[in-house]
Amino acid sequence: MKCLSPRRGLFLDIGFLICLTLGAFVASARIGLVPLKSDDGVAVMFAPWTSAADSMTQATDSGGRFVRFGGLPFVAIVMPADRTYADRMLSRGAWLVMDPKFLAACAAALSYSEPTS
Repeated sequence: MKCLSPRRGLFLDIGFLICLTLGAFVASARIGLVPLKSDDGVAVMFAPWTSAADSMTQATDSGGRFVRFGGLPFVAIVMPADRTYADRMLSRGAWLVMDPKFLAACAAALSYSEPTS
């Protein structure tokens, strides 16, 4: 029986821990960011390679009314037709469905730049 070298075993352990951490992060974001009250709209995030036209089409085909894009072409802000909209979007391939206020706070934090004198 052939054993792994200590260095290769270490890389496998590190790779496993990275995958586990990323999986836990994505799962908690996918569950925790779903808005409890969707009356003010929701932000639907698709894969980054999704075009603006595709993200708008996918977001409205599931019973949402398009409002605007969320700063990036793969994020659509929509007014859902009913309370099951978020579940339908997640089952149809959306990466995240979240409160647009959270998205606005993240965008503001990412776009901050130091004032020049």
